Amino acid sequence: FLSKLPDANEMCEIVLKDLVHFIILYLLDNVCCAKVKAGDIFISGSVEYAKRSRAWQALCLLHRFVTDDIALLVASRVFQAMSMNSHGQIRYFMEIFTIQGIRKHPHHFGEHLAKEIRRADLSLQYLSSLMIIGGNVIANPRYQSEFFTASTSQRVKDILCGVIPWLSSTQGFSRAIAQLLVHKLIPIVADTSLIGLTEDNALTKDEAVLKKIYSFLEQNSDMRRLRGKQQNFFNSYDVENACSLEGLLSIPVDDGDEANPDYMVDAIKTCLADVYQEAHEGDAPAWKQLEDLLVKTDQIKSASLDGDSPVQSEGDLVNFQRKILPLDALDLSMKLFQEQKLLNAAGKKKQKLIVCATLVDKVPNLGGLARTAEIFAAQKLVVPDLFVKRLDSFKSISASANDWIDMEECKEEDLLNWLHKMKKQMYTIIGLEQTSSSKCITKMDFPEKTVLLLGKEKEGIPVEFLAAVDHCIEIPQLGIIRSLNVHVTGAIAIWKYTEQMMQRNNRIS
Repeated sequence: FLSKLPDANEMCEIVLKDLVHFIILYLLDNVCCAKVKAGDIFISGSVEYAKRSRAWQALCLLHRFVTDDIALLVASRVFQAMSMNSHGQIRYFMEIFTIQGIRKHPHHFGEHLAKEIRRADLSLQYLSSLMIIGGNVIANPRYQSEFFTASTSQRVKDILCGVIPWLSSTQGFSRAIAQLLVHKLIPIVADTSLIGLTEDNALTKDEAVLKKIYSFLEQNSDMRRLRGKQQNFFNSYDVENACSLEGLLSIPVDDGDEANPDYMVDAIKTCLADVYQEAHEGDAPAWKQLEDLLVKTDQIKSASLDGDSPVQSEGDLVNFQRKILPLDALDLSMKLFQEQKLLNAAGKKKQKLIVCATLVDKVPNLGGLARTAEIFAAQKLVVPDLFVKRLDSFKSISASANDWIDMEECKEEDLLNWLHKMKKQMYTIIGLEQTSSSKCITKMDFPEKTVLLLGKEKEGIPVEFLAAVDHCIEIPQLGIIRSLNVHVTGAIAIWKYTEQMMQRNNRIS
């Protein structure tokens, strides 16, 4: 219905204001800007997630009806919603709607962009969205002429002043786009044709600083390579198609049947990884390092077969996957109930492993983690909302594991305090994240009391939580795809912990 409406200039004024403008403002005020209520679950597959995702998709169809008389109000609501925590798939629709808003109403939306990007208290998620929006209106050849033609020189300077500090951002994604934007904006503000021809003392202080920055970005080979790859992404970013009914319906869906568009953050992360790889072509390739690890592992296994190191029997391993029918669950005595705290449903002693999935937001992944954690007798699984246990999609994938494994609720806003509490209980926090100091999982010696912290599907572990992590581990890869599904990653780490614990127990016995 919304896609078939005539353009705003062909529509009756009463219909435009009393119907279409009402829908736009209603969705922004009552859905997009509304805070998630206490007790509501906000992950893919939930009602709240579906409402917000569909609201933003509807707004993308309605962007052409944002007229001058409501543009300022819409812009303020959009940037307010964008500053709130949300999922990458939903932010995708926020961003393309905002790009269209800047194109149609560069004064109102552009002023908000210039104001927000100069803030020093931006969350990394909000900053990422602002960078994506800025990259499209400034670096995308489809839209940059519209933006610069309608923007005052002061607004361009304001945006440049807001972007320059993010050149030193701790988030590589934002830092990379900031480099591209600064390189695009400096020639608009200063005459770069004078660079190399004019002495520094003949320039103003501002011009001299900009000259140095631009010269470095222009001459450094890594910066040029990174800029070229990013430019290709923005060149192919077509918000017109994304805001059409055909474009919206062509987006694939995730396991929760929600729209799952290709997010720019992932594309830029791949770009950064490619540039890093190209810069280290002289290093030993990853496959060679992994091959050495596999050879070493085979040598250890051979020594074990010779009797040098006992290993767990195959029968004991199979017991971890034995299916238990809960026929007598209601007849458990108080004594058995107390023992259950130390034993799992199979009668095996629980491992001192806590799997923390607070940052995991998709129901299928939580269901898979519950099943894996139960199979390997984890002490407990921590989830963002215990309501997830009631969802049919969770029950189906977990195969009733939630009936047998302890589950605890911890919201993202409470996660940092929870991690510190576990550290006081002598648990070691191990994060699955690729950082400059990450250890290969094959080299990690897991402590018995371990909290395994899993990151967000698209963004990994936010930097504020990395400060509480004792060790970061990563899984070596041989293929082209850069990352594993978070459930698969968690399952590999859970098994690696379990394998080490079984080997230690055998050595003791």
